[in-house]
Amino acid sequence: MPEESDQSLRQRITTYMSGPQGSRGWFCTWWFRFHIEPFTTKQLRRELESMKRDGLVESDHSQSNNTKWKLIEVTP
Repeated sequence: MPEESDQSLRQRITTYMSGPQGSRGWFCTWWFRFHIEPFTTKQLRRELESMKRDGLVESDHSQSNNTKWKLIEVTP
């Protein structure tokens, strides 16, 4: 869809996490790599860290090498 490709990475992550698939709450960093393309894991991780600093997501580092993310605020 053309409108999806025009969205910023942050918008695409927020849209994905707030959609029906977001009902589970937590997403592993690598999960986004398969659902939000064509971004690399490094780009996704950088944006998720930025979103955490901005108070949009929270992270769970309880498992080594498997950070999980949860949307805590949806901005219009």
